[in-house]
Amino acid sequence: MFRCSLFLSVVLGASLFATFVWAQINISSIDIEGNRRVETPTIMSYLDIKPGQVVSEDKIEEILKNLFATGLFADVVIEQHGDRLLIKVVENKIINRIAFEGNERLKDDILLPEIGLKPREVYTPAKVQEAAQKIRDMYRLSGRYGAKVEPKIVEREQNRVDLIFEINEGSLTRINKIIFVGNHRFSLSRLKSVILTRESRWYRFFSSDDTYDPDRLAYDKELLRRYYHHHGYADFKVDSVVAELDPDAQEFYITYTLDEGAKYCFGEVKLTINLPKLKPDGLKELITLEKGEDFDSKEIERVVDKLNMAIGERGFAFVEIEPKLKRHPETLTIDVDFVVKEGRSVYINRIDIVGNDRTDDDVIRREIRLCEGDPYNSVLIKRSEQRIENLDFFKKVEIKREETAAPDKIDLKVEVEDKPTGSFQFSAGYSTTDGPLGSVTMNERNLMGRGYDLYSSAMVSKRAMDFHTGVTDPYFLGKPLVGGIDLFHSSRKYNTKSQDQTGYRQMKTGGTFSLGYDLTEYLGQSFSYTVRRDFIDDIRKKASPFLRAQRGTWFVSSVGHGLFYDKRDSSIDPTQGYFAGLTNEIAGLGGNVRFFKNSVKAGFYVPFDEEHKWVLGTKGAGGAMTAIGSKKTRVVDRFELGGDTFRGFTDSGIGPRDIHTKDALGGLLFYKGTVELAVPLGLPDELGIRGSIFTDFGSVWHSSNKSRPPDIIRSNNMRFRASAGLGVTWRSPFGPIGVTFAKPYVYIKHVDRKELFRLNFGTTF
Repeated sequence: MFRCSLFLSVVLGASLFATFVWAQINISSIDIEGNRRVETPTIMSYLDIKPGQVVSEDKIEEILKNLFATGLFADVVIEQHGDRLLIKVVENKIINRIAFEGNERLKDDILLPEIGLKPREVYTPAKVQEAAQKIRDMYRLSGRYGAKVEPKIVEREQNRVDLIFEINEGSLTRINKIIFVGNHRFSLSRLKSVILTRESRWYRFFSSDDTYDPDRLAYDKELLRRYYHHHGYADFKVDSVVAELDPDAQEFYITYTLDEGAKYCFGEVKLTINLPKLKPDGLKELITLEKGEDFDSKEIERVVDKLNMAIGERGFAFVEIEPKLKRHPETLTIDVDFVVKEGRSVYINRIDIVGNDRTDDDVIRREIRLCEGDPYNSVLIKRSEQRIENLDFFKKVEIKREETAAPDKIDLKVEVEDKPTGSFQFSAGYSTTDGPLGSVTMNERNLMGRGYDLYSSAMVSKRAMDFHTGVTDPYFLGKPLVGGIDLFHSSRKYNTKSQDQTGYRQMKTGGTFSLGYDLTEYLGQSFSYTVRRDFIDDIRKKASPFLRAQRGTWFVSSVGHGLFYDKRDSSIDPTQGYFAGLTNEIAGLGGNVRFFKNSVKAGFYVPFDEEHKWVLGTKGAGGAMTAIGSKKTRVVDRFELGGDTFRGFTDSGIGPRDIHTKDALGGLLFYKGTVELAVPLGLPDELGIRGSIFTDFGSVWHSSNKSRPPDIIRSNNMRFRASAGLGVTWRSPFGPIGVTFAKPYVYIKHVDRKELFRLNFGTTF
């Protein structure tokens, strides 16, 4: 008899073969015993022998190895009875059910696909231990290094088992301390602010930056290298990063060992052009490096980007700019030669988009300024990246260039990371005219992942109600057209001098249809049509005659037009660049309201530091309107300033008023400017809290109108007003929260109405 089991396979040759010596015999028959699930023909297919063949000792050993290699059997016995061969097998158990217990953080649907086991598969202890280790690894990736996994087996009938993984997830393994060794030039706190990894703090309960992540540590090394190279230390390197886990597997201690090297300055800086058709006119001015300045790798990258942009705009698609550096350790200087040469002709092979779990590929692809088969163009790549970022659907956008087997073709890999695009926002404030006010806004900017913008809002105060709902399709009819519809209904009581009385009430019900498109890469145009019904009543007998003249029902039919030029680096959170816009509206194509209204606006942003934390924004706007024909302009159609449009004053807080009733009458002309400095508050960046210092200034007034009694209007001129204040915004996990304190320092007493404080808060989903 020849016998082997899983536990004795190691000593198979040494013991069993020493006991039983097989003679080379001619086998007349082969019998299989003990198999229940595995059919006999299946087992015979693994033997590689047939009756009538001669079987030797080596052949028996080969049969055993083949049978155990299938993983189907826990034990195998081979016996010789004369010229008959008997093979007895004990089948491995089958997994009946797989269950997880104690897994709160990682659910079953996440763990099951990763462990490599399924019901009705063969059970082996080795497979189970391997699956348990995979579960531990998954918990480590989520920052729980103390997680424990214990597999349990429950025997069932018919040689089946239930497999249960008992999991103790443990707590997040935080980073207790970050240590830098060898840092002589920069302080510990400065270097901690450079890297992504953070020490555990109470306020980081919504962040994972203080959990251990090996990939993040590798990226931290690159961030430190960039930082030192940015400040002149061209020889800097990170010698090692060591992560030590405490015995309780609860906290890590991270140690970075640095070699700072010496500080370098720029030496000779020049531009070398090896393209015969490219003229250097205007290119040298783009090189902002100066001899004697501290070496700055980031500034070199900026110069390369500017040269690429400028040369690309001149029609040179295949250009390579190589900044050649020559170190002089004896003088601690580095010469830089920007060499412009003809690059290899490269075309786009494929454009792959990854990371967009919610957003359809088409929504991203239509923002890319290149198509498959086009020549590679770094200018269009950067613009494509900016356009995708402006969608505000993603936390991260990066377009990477990947080489292919063909030397003249590359692939573009667009990597994005989805972020919440829905919002549920509450706003609260207080007005001296309206009293407490609040609003609720629901908005989904990427409905069904197709980029549709769906929104609804409701505002209620002591004297007003406002409801809006609408949808915008950024690719209407499958074309680069922005189509939208907005439906609204509002009711507002306008106050007089006494807060207990009402000047009039206006109810507006209607809709606006709009269509927009791009004229150029940065210039857009739009048209709109608005139809609405206005009902004005509840006018007090002693209200202004201008208000009493508005009593009744009005029908407004107007067409709008807009032009907008945008060269900002971001339309969401701009830090540099500029914009300009023009809008026109004409009412009178039907209905009984006729006017012509125009306005312009412009602004620019300038960063004051390398990380764009200090940003100066300057914006201005102005407008004029006039009546058409014999019609007079209504108060409700005129320009207003105050509230969010002029901080420090209530809604319609400045401008012409009836001298007797104090009713705000709006203006036919206005101008308004803002200078605002965004400033860091010295708090950790991950808190998302920023401050601002601002001043608003401007005026709104009437033009001359001979039919208007001149003695009943006060402040009917372009008297200058101004306010200044402070603001704090917090991008909290619950949504943006903003607080504004503003105080007017130029205003007209007994005419203008002030508001010192405003609060807004919301959440996202």
